[in-house]
Amino acid sequence: TSQADWTPDVAPSLFAKVLISDPTVIVAWEQPDSTNPYMTGDKVSHNGKTWVSIVDNNVWEPGVYGWEEV
Repeated sequence: TSQADWTPDVAPSLFAKVLISDPTVIVAWEQPDSTNPYMTGDKVSHNGKTWVSIVDNNVWEPGVYGWEEV
């Protein structure tokens, strides 16, 4: 629960963007912060390919580390 005046634009340190809101949908990869990394099994599209994260707390770009092409 938050105070009504603590919105993301006013208090951004209290919020993290949700990158995978529906695990059945493959979304475009976005560079995550340390507060919202990809987890094992998350799937993304990047550079025309589909990737699955093979590590938890993955903040790396697909093709660099922690991803497997599917």
